[in-house]
Amino acid sequence: MLGELGLSEEALKLLNQIAMRGAYILVAVLFFIVVQRIAASLINSSKQKLQGRPGISGISVSFWLSFLYYVVVIVAFLGALRIAGISYTSILAGVSITGLIVGLATQNILSNLFAGMMILAQKPFDIGDSVTIGSYTGTVKAINVLTTTIETLERLEITMPNKILVDGPIVNNTKSPTRMWNFSFYMDCWEKYPVIKARIGDLLKSDERVMEEPMVFGELTEKGVKITIRAITETAQLVPMSRQIQDRIINLLAEMGCKPLGVTEITIQGGKSQ
Repeated sequence: MLGELGLSEEALKLLNQIAMRGAYILVAVLFFIVVQRIAASLINSSKQKLQGRPGISGISVSFWLSFLYYVVVIVAFLGALRIAGISYTSILAGVSITGLIVGLATQNILSNLFAGMMILAQKPFDIGDSVTIGSYTGTVKAINVLTTTIETLERLEITMPNKILVDGPIVNNTKSPTRMWNFSFYMDCWEKYPVIKARIGDLLKSDERVMEEPMVFGELTEKGVKITIRAITETAQLVPMSRQIQDRIINLLAEMGCKPLGVTEITIQGGKSQ
């Protein structure tokens, strides 16, 4: 009987300890979530208030607010561990077992962090600028501690590590007042080429957005007649002009009883797709 009573008391004590530890862990999780959400809300509101103000760099605001957010999250995480009663030394001991993995991850984190600082120092672009990075062309939405986000012409958000921006060329289309639009396509009716060339030339010359004398020339290939168009316009007008002129060319070819066999090359704002 006494043995059963003692066992019952030990079980109750164990259950009480488990309940207490579970309560501490629950409080720690709630603490971390609340701090993280408050920090995110304050950072976003501060970013909206500061970006766009005269004399304030948009990328500086985006980067340093992102850096502050990560600092707050790390501090909140360490505080949550303290509340949960988890020892830092036990965590460090576990990290030493997977030191190689942590080392590689830390190397990537630091390389992206320093790359972000280099971008911040050089300022090759600002928030809202149109840029071409590799095969992507779009508007810079944010630069964070580790990544940069751009929105492409197709409304896709592309998030890339900062290290990629430092290692490769960055074309800032916004800082270039004018751009050359190159457009090439094939058509099947080579016998109507002189007339179509003249009509396309007149179409370009009648467009007020074309700033200089446009060029239209052709080349006979195995796929058909390849027509290339080159026109200079303001950077802000490049995308709408290119789309509208392509529609007019399609209508012109249909009117002439011809059809395009395929696009061979379009160059828009420094970004090339084939």
